[in-house]
Amino acid sequence: MDQKKQGDKNLAVETVILTEEQKRAERKKGEATRQKRWEQRQEKKRQEEQRRLQVLEAQREMDEGFMREAVRQAKKAGKLGDVPIGCVIVKDGKIISRGYNRRNADKTVLSHAEITAIRRACAKLGDWRLEDCTLYVTLEPCPMCAGAIVQARVPTVVIGSRNPKAGCAGSVMDLFHQKGLNHQVDLREGILGEICSDLLTNFFLSLRKK
Repeated sequence: MDQKKQGDKNLAVETVILTEEQKRAERKKGEATRQKRWEQRQEKKRQEEQRRLQVLEAQREMDEGFMREAVRQAKKAGKLGDVPIGCVIVKDGKIISRGYNRRNADKTVLSHAEITAIRRACAKLGDWRLEDCTLYVTLEPCPMCAGAIVQARVPTVVIGSRNPKAGCAGSVMDLFHQKGLNHQVDLREGILGEICSDLLTNFFLSLRKK
């Protein structure tokens, strides 16, 4: 009888030990599973961030390419003796219109780069609405041009340099994000900013030397 009790006791001890070992094994398994899931989440975040950066880089390269054409347009204005501001409008990855400042050459304030480009784009598309288009301009638009951009329903504008004296994309006022207006404009800025600023600086320096 005593031997049977002792045997039962030993079995109970072994069962307790086995149960503890099983618990430790389960804990280790759970920790390993949690670690694996955490690593998977981190890898997913890393891949998403990498894709985001790739998209941003591709977008910036594309923006710079179109802004270079706007700079070429701005140089045409400078050769005429007008303030060097250039503009291009893009739809489906292709330039559909170009414009450069001709205010002095044409003797009218309506010959701003953006107005010319908008007029030509509307004529090409046969519509006053420029939806699904992106406007690139070397200098932040003035009140007239910013208003025309909003009226034409241009969804996105990319600017080279800021216009602290007359800019209406945030410098003096922000017509692109006026809550009272029925159209809002997305803005990207600083694309070839130094090149665009230098165009203006060099132009006005040359005027002072005359």
